[in-house]
Amino acid sequence: MLPELICLPPAGAGPGLFRAWRTPAAGRVRLRPLALPGREARFGEPLPESLGALAEQLAGELAPALPPRYALFGYSMGAVLGYELIRRLLARGCPGPEALFLLGSNPPDRMLEGESPIHLLDGPAFRAELGRIGGTPPEILANAEAMALFESILRHDFRLCETHVPRPVGPAPACPAHVLVSAQDHLVSAEGAEGWRAFLAGEVTLHRLEGGHMLSEPAFAALLERVLALWEPARLPA
Repeated sequence: MLPELICLPPAGAGPGLFRAWRTPAAGRVRLRPLALPGREARFGEPLPESLGALAEQLAGELAPALPPRYALFGYSMGAVLGYELIRRLLARGCPGPEALFLLGSNPPDRMLEGESPIHLLDGPAFRAELGRIGGTPPEILANAEAMALFESILRHDFRLCETHVPRPVGPAPACPAHVLVSAQDHLVSAEGAEGWRAFLAGEVTLHRLEGGHMLSEPAFAALLERVLALWEPARLPA
């Protein structure tokens, strides 16, 4: 059985973000991008009250079929959600991951440190901030009908991040953790990302990338090779 790479997306995104990883991952690891309530196949489901509640929901869904060998990759909001998810899986007696990959994220106690609450911005300011963060195509930002569909989910995700209060639920992950920070990320600095060390019980390594908070499609597609090289699942005992 191939080891799994469980993937959690950033705010507003869904499992489709990881589509570019499927072909290069084939035969090496099994990709398992998680769908979150309110997007893609789960569009009609109610949105969670908090990041902790979402982590608890995902833990309940994953625990019965969690593979013995896996790593977790979380991007921005997905990084903190993944951390909270792992703690809840460990509390249930599930096996821990072999590695954690945390991209574009401050630690859980300061997810959007130094930023005014994005979810409270008025419409024009909110769209301008989305443009600054990147990842949302300009044609979507300029399309009133498209924004009517996605803005509420984006605002909800930012609210989850901006109001999150980490609580001790289960042990801290003890596996190797790789914290990836982009050089031009205006939301996450290398100094801020160092704060992850206080939340993780294993070895923590900081890696620098080129790009902004939301990587370009080619840069994100190429990131899988770096993740697999750091994890090296093929060299681990079966």
